[in-house]
Amino acid sequence: MKHSRTSCGVAAVTLALAAASALAGCGSSGGGTDAKDAKVVSGATLTLAVDADPGSLDPQRSVSGSNLLLNTFAYDTPVKVLDNGQVTPEVVTAWKPGSKSYALTVRKGVTCADGTPMDAKVVADNINYVGDAKNESPMAGSRVPVGTTATADAAASTVAVKLPVDAPFFMQNIAELPLVCAKGLTNRGTLKATTDGSGPYVLAKAVPGDHYDYVLRKGYTWGPKGQTTASEGIPAKVTFKVVTSPTTTANLLISGQLGVAAVQGSETTRLKAAGLFHAGGMFMGQEVVFNQTPDQAVSDVAVRRALIQGLNLADLAKVDTGGLGKPANGTIADPKICGGDTMKGFTPAFDLDGAKAALDQAGWTAGAGGIRAKDGKRLAVELVYPNETPTTAATAQYLAGQWKQLGADVKLNERSFDQTSAVVFGKGAWGATLIGLGVSNPATLVPFFSGPAPTKGNNFGHFNNKQYDASVSTAQGKDGTAGCADWNAAESALFKDADITPISNKPLEYYGKKARFEVLAHYLIPTSLRVLAG
Repeated sequence: MKHSRTSCGVAAVTLALAAASALAGCGSSGGGTDAKDAKVVSGATLTLAVDADPGSLDPQRSVSGSNLLLNTFAYDTPVKVLDNGQVTPEVVTAWKPGSKSYALTVRKGVTCADGTPMDAKVVADNINYVGDAKNESPMAGSRVPVGTTATADAAASTVAVKLPVDAPFFMQNIAELPLVCAKGLTNRGTLKATTDGSGPYVLAKAVPGDHYDYVLRKGYTWGPKGQTTASEGIPAKVTFKVVTSPTTTANLLISGQLGVAAVQGSETTRLKAAGLFHAGGMFMGQEVVFNQTPDQAVSDVAVRRALIQGLNLADLAKVDTGGLGKPANGTIADPKICGGDTMKGFTPAFDLDGAKAALDQAGWTAGAGGIRAKDGKRLAVELVYPNETPTTAATAQYLAGQWKQLGADVKLNERSFDQTSAVVFGKGAWGATLIGLGVSNPATLVPFFSGPAPTKGNNFGHFNNKQYDASVSTAQGKDGTAGCADWNAAESALFKDADITPISNKPLEYYGKKARFEVLAHYLIPTSLRVLAG
């Protein structure tokens, strides 16, 4: 698995997908003046932008940002997640955890767009497909643990789920599992260019590389907050237009040629200045991680803590987000399942002189050229980072500048995203890296902070934090948010040893021209879309 690559439109990640946003009361609140006091238009067409062609539209065979966005319009999920981490019903109305098991109750009356039922058997078949390793779904592990099996009781409208391991956030994870209807499960080849779901829209036309047209279906009555496809003002047609340039996207929004688009970075400044309606949330920016293999100077916890102590994280967050974000307070952006600031009191506070003194006390003394060494080992750090955004490069340069002041010999190694992933996950030497682990819950991070290292596992930093492991062990025996205190303690243990240090949270918002909407987990809620008059 790789660390996250953010995509305008969705925070697209390959190790897991963010899920813990609000349904505000059920959804995020919006800002801007463009939608103020305007009347809705019934039967309208709304054009949205995606920043890349989605490719295959099979919702369980891709985790690309544009694919995930389009599929929220055609496919329901078993449940939704509130901003406090609690689960709310969608297709599944009730659930009961057991010992490595769950009992799910499926809503009666949910139908697919073709009129067939989305019943207990279909829900079970979806879980079985993703959980079966031979199907190689990229959602295996993040949505459904590999080896999970499900059995339906059609008469009772229930599904019995057996888990191979403790999965304390199983319900939160399946909130990101798109449910495919029976025909699509039987013949998955049809899903490459058509849709077969129980969601509010159906794909009507696909022009790869250019646009995708979705039309409203009849009879959808189980949307968030009781919204239906008969709700006043919901668009009759939604066109997804492929627009790869953020500047072009912003221009098209301001001119009214686009109705809605997700935008991040500097273009958001002029969109807000234009008064466009906007709503969304935050996602993780960069995080500093050290390689703790014995040959690295940063395997010494005193070195790691001193290098972090030499960073003004508040200033660094501004650098990392171009002044648009805020400092991180943990490994998951707010709102998060387990709330609270897990960094405060554990991450070393900025003190350049204190950091130098700590290195002196640990035996790392300055030598020729001011470079520190201990027992013949130089304090050398090779910082590997992806070159995809100017802010990431600026963040790396800031780190190098501060660490050189402490007496470290820093080498910057700028690579492509894929090359950085290859190095960090076991195919090259490195001392530190900038990484963005965008996940929905703390359990997803466990294989990356413990267990076997690459290439036998995903413990890319070669972590061996006993306090983290102990707290995780306790947390995994508790269901969902009941273990939050233990999950937070585990995370704080990582920060105390400077195993990983999150830098920032970055905004990712949707902007609307003559449109309004609500956002869930960086996705639009389809039934909340409204086209406005004027």
